[in-house]
Amino acid sequence: MGFRSGVITLGFMLSCAATAAHAGPWGIVQLMEALAAKHSGRAEFVEKKYVSVLTGPVESSGELSFAAPDRLEKRTVQPLDERLVLEGDRLSLERGGKRRSVGLDEYPEIAALVGSIRSTLMGDRAALEKIYRLSLNGDARRWTLLLVPSTPAVADLVAYIRIGGSEGLVDRVEIHQPGGDYSVMSIREMPQR
Repeated sequence: MGFRSGVITLGFMLSCAATAAHAGPWGIVQLMEALAAKHSGRAEFVEKKYVSVLTGPVESSGELSFAAPDRLEKRTVQPLDERLVLEGDRLSLERGGKRRSVGLDEYPEIAALVGSIRSTLMGDRAALEKIYRLSLNGDARRWTLLLVPSTPAVADLVAYIRIGGSEGLVDRVEIHQPGGDYSVMSIREMPQR
């Protein structure tokens, strides 16, 4: 997985960190409140990437974590050990004993994408709507949030993102890229340590 594709999957998979109880009518406002109510979390993930040049999906698994306001981590343990960390405005990738770190100001398109990840975890609808058109289907028991890029720079990275869950718990993230490649991540929340 390249640095750019790791960035694409980082926070969407980390949006699993959101869990909260909710009562009353269900809409984007209530979903954002449920996401914002959780300040940290851990989850296990299994991700399948479907790439047009391969005959079958590439599967990976590991752990996701989020700590408000700005620390996101994706640690892949299978098939290779890899760690992708966003902290503040620095994005780091560790793989094979090597570490690469970049400032988000060096990559404005990635910064916008990562900003949307943070905005989802923070429940910041206004920030999300600067980059995506949002639509929510379902109800609190089973919902799907669709994010479609509204800026060309982000549209070059992702065609759309579909996030599914129940109440404030995210259990599925699909990222569809232009050209047809996509990934599906199944997420299971882990108890706090």
